[in-house]
Amino acid sequence: MKILLVGDEARMRRLMAFGLAGPSDQPSLVGSLAELGRLPNLRDYEVALLDWDMRAEEAGDLLSRLRQLAPALPFVALTAREARRADALAAGAAEALLKPIDIDAARAALGRAAEASGPREAPPAPGVSAGAASSSPPAPAASAPAPRPSSELVTRSPLLRRQLLVAAKAARAMVNVLLLGENGTGKTHLARSIHEQSPRRARPFVTVNCPCLQPQLLESELFGHVRGAFTGAVADAAGLVAAAEGGTLFLDEIGELPPSLQPKLLRLLQERCYERVGEARTRQADIRIIAATNRDLAAEVSAGRFREDLFYRLNVIALELPALRQRPEDILPMAQQLLSDFARAAARRLEGFTPEARVALQRHAWPGNLRELRNCIERAVILCERELVGVDDLPNLVASSAAPAPQVGDFVTLATLEEAHIRRVVERAGSFMQAARLLGINKTTLYRRRRRQDEGTLPFDEDLRAAMTG
Repeated sequence: MKILLVGDEARMRRLMAFGLAGPSDQPSLVGSLAELGRLPNLRDYEVALLDWDMRAEEAGDLLSRLRQLAPALPFVALTAREARRADALAAGAAEALLKPIDIDAARAALGRAAEASGPREAPPAPGVSAGAASSSPPAPAASAPAPRPSSELVTRSPLLRRQLLVAAKAARAMVNVLLLGENGTGKTHLARSIHEQSPRRARPFVTVNCPCLQPQLLESELFGHVRGAFTGAVADAAGLVAAAEGGTLFLDEIGELPPSLQPKLLRLLQERCYERVGEARTRQADIRIIAATNRDLAAEVSAGRFREDLFYRLNVIALELPALRQRPEDILPMAQQLLSDFARAAARRLEGFTPEARVALQRHAWPGNLRELRNCIERAVILCERELVGVDDLPNLVASSAAPAPQVGDFVTLATLEEAHIRRVVERAGSFMQAARLLGINKTTLYRRRRRQDEGTLPFDEDLRAAMTG
């Protein structure tokens, strides 16, 4: 890609250029309006990466000038503040990424933005004047290219294939979709895939992380607010519903939505209308809703923590993504694909896995699902010093799966038997806290034992964070 990097922090521009530079990437750096004006052939760029945390006046001026010089150039915004994502999306950003930026995520977002903008206008054929070209009948509009499926959704599993077929039908039908499954099973990838297969694919795909903010802040992020609505509201904010106008609003971890917000979301689903915080005016929303959760929402309804009417509104089409242990035929192909991707990014030559490593990968229960597999392979690429990844390059929790687990009555120490028992319970439990309850020990004690056993390499991101914070 030919990428334009725009921002007033020289260090940020250099770091992003270094991270994005590759055999096929050509980043150019711009830090001011003057530099932008001196840059030749702006229309040749495929996509821009814009630091949205520049001084407001200069960021706006730069974007306005960029629109004048290259009207069709798509851009991806970077910001350190969740509240500014909606402003960037409302200003036309294809995506808005939060800092600190993951280079792979930035490269993927830039690729999606460039691909979504479609092919560039071809110059007139030699010997044909611009006037003659414009007088000829227009060519029929090309249909939008079919989006390439995420590697996490390429599968040999009949379980997942059936769900993907239903997802493709749901994408075209424009109904609300509820994605169910454990953490790390690819719900976000499937939500984006549904959006990209829908008639709304040219419009924004906006993600709301329900557990990340306090209820009053989440309401403001979701619906927007007017100046003076609360302390710190120094200017109007459009909100993520407005940013998703015409596109898709993805409500991640909807089971964490506070009870106070559930009636307002229900109204948005039923009537497609809402009010900003501190404003009496009712606004209309043209959006498609996709929600995801790792909770049993039916049980949450029975317990009185989730509204029954909201559950049925979301649950028009429900898709349950199988855990990685339920699709064992995908483990080795996905591991090989991830190895190729990470090795290419690190400029390494890695051919595959040793037989022992393949056995370990196949036998491991993968309680962290795709996220754990991805972290495992990324670690292996960093540590491996040969052309084949061996068992010693894998995390201890995965490497230990290469050998059969000790059984009661084997000639092993009690400590070895206890370690194997704890590992098996943790692998099979639905969460880290559930494993602690089954073992009859405190979750902090369990965390410390697993940390000693595996030198700190654990896949339970959310549950471990809860355990560490008490």
